[in-house]
Amino acid sequence: MVNQFYPSPPINPLHRLSVRDGLEVNAERWEIAHGYHRHRQNIHYQSINQPGIVNGLGIRIIETPEKWSKKLKSQGRCLEIQPGIAIDVEGNPIVVNESIDRKFPFIKPDISGKDDNGEVIVYLVVSYVDNRRLTDEEYWKIDKEPWKEREWFRFDQQTNPPTETQVELCRIKLRVEEVASDKFKLNNPEDVFEPKLNQIDLRFRPSAKARPQALVNIATTATKLDNSIFPSINSPCPITNKNLSCLMQSLNVLYPSLQGNTEVANIDLEETFDLENIDLLHIPFRQIQNLSRSSNDDVRKEHLKMFRDKGGVILIEADSKSEGNYQNIISDINIKNLFSLYKKNPFRDWDIHDLDKSNLLKSKPFLFSALPLTKLILNICYSAGIIIVHGNLSSAWGGGENKELSRNDIRTAHELGINMLDFAWNRRNMMKLLSSNS
Repeated sequence: MVNQFYPSPPINPLHRLSVRDGLEVNAERWEIAHGYHRHRQNIHYQSINQPGIVNGLGIRIIETPEKWSKKLKSQGRCLEIQPGIAIDVEGNPIVVNESIDRKFPFIKPDISGKDDNGEVIVYLVVSYVDNRRLTDEEYWKIDKEPWKEREWFRFDQQTNPPTETQVELCRIKLRVEEVASDKFKLNNPEDVFEPKLNQIDLRFRPSAKARPQALVNIATTATKLDNSIFPSINSPCPITNKNLSCLMQSLNVLYPSLQGNTEVANIDLEETFDLENIDLLHIPFRQIQNLSRSSNDDVRKEHLKMFRDKGGVILIEADSKSEGNYQNIISDINIKNLFSLYKKNPFRDWDIHDLDKSNLLKSKPFLFSALPLTKLILNICYSAGIIIVHGNLSSAWGGGENKELSRNDIRTAHELGINMLDFAWNRRNMMKLLSSNS
C-alpha cells in the first residue's frame, strides 16, 4: 500500500585516504578512511535498494508508566515499539533490540492553524542517528566501554509526512476537536485494512526491497464531458482516473522493474503542465476532434508538441462508440495536420509486421502477436510518440465497470497497458539522454 519512489544517490566523487609507509594514523585520518567505505556503501545501497522495515517493529498500546503519568493526562497514550530491524535510504541499519527501553509517549500534537472540524494525521517514525553528531546529554546513555560506540536511532512523532531519511512505523488520524480538548484515546483497529479515527494505521509501513528502475507517471485530459454518465460536466472524470490508477497498481505487481505512480494527474491542455514528469498522456478522441477544428496557433497544440518533443507519449483513445470507422479516425488526425511529424512517420497498424521491429509495444515486457481483446479493441496504431487505440481499453483496466470481462481479459488489458507504459518511459528516458540537460 506504499507508493514512494526514492531518487538515485547524489553524484558526488569519492575520496579515500592515500596510504603510504610512515603515514601517521590519527582520529581525523581514521575518520576519512572510515567515511570512504561508508560513502561507498551508501551509493551501493541507494542504487539497487529502497529503505524500509526488514522485520518486527510492531506497535502496541501499553499502560502509561508512572514516570509519564503527569505528562500524559489520560490512559491509552503510551506506545511500545517491538524489536526489529529497518534500513534507511542510505543503507544505514536501524537495529531496535529487546534489551533497551522501547516505550514511547504519544503526546498531544500541535494543531495550530487546523480547522476545529477537521482531522490531523500523526506519524510515528524511526531514523538512524549518526553517533558523531550526538552529545552526552542527547537521548541515549553512553556505553560502559568508552572505546566502543553503538549505532543508535531515534523515534519521532510528527504531523508532517516522513522525510527520505525516516522510516514510517505507523500513522494515526485524530479529530482536531478531540485533540484540542485533550480527550482522545488511542486504540487498536477493529479492521486493520480500514482503521478509523484514533486507531493505529499500519497500512503505509514501507518494506525494504529492491529499487525499481524508474517511476512512471501517467496523466489524463479526460473530463466528465468525455463520459456518457456525465455528459454536461466539465471537470476531472473519476471513472477514467480510477481506471488509470488501477493500471498503475497492476504495474507494481506484474512488472516491478518499473513503479507506477497511482496518483493520476489531471491536465488542462490550455494551461502549462509539468512536461518533465509525465511519461504517458491519455487523451479522449473527442478532445482530438475539437483540436483538429481549431487554428494552428492553438496553445493546446503547442503544449502537445512540446510534450512529445520532450519524449512523452500521447495515448489517444477513441472508444467503440466514436463516430466513423477506424480509418476515418486516422484520417481526421492526418488530414488536419494535427501532429506535424506525421509526414515523416505515418501511422502503422498493429497487424503490420514493421510494428514488431520498430518499437516494444508488442514485445516488452509482455509478448503479443495477434491483436488482443478484440471484443473491446478494434485496432491499435502508432506513430512518432502517438498511440491510437480504437476501443475501450481503459475501461478494462478498472475491471469493475464491465461485468462481462473475465479475469483473463483484465489481466491481458493490464499487460498491454504495461507495455505502453514501459514503451513511454523508455522513449522519454532515451530522448532525455540525448538532450543537452540530461
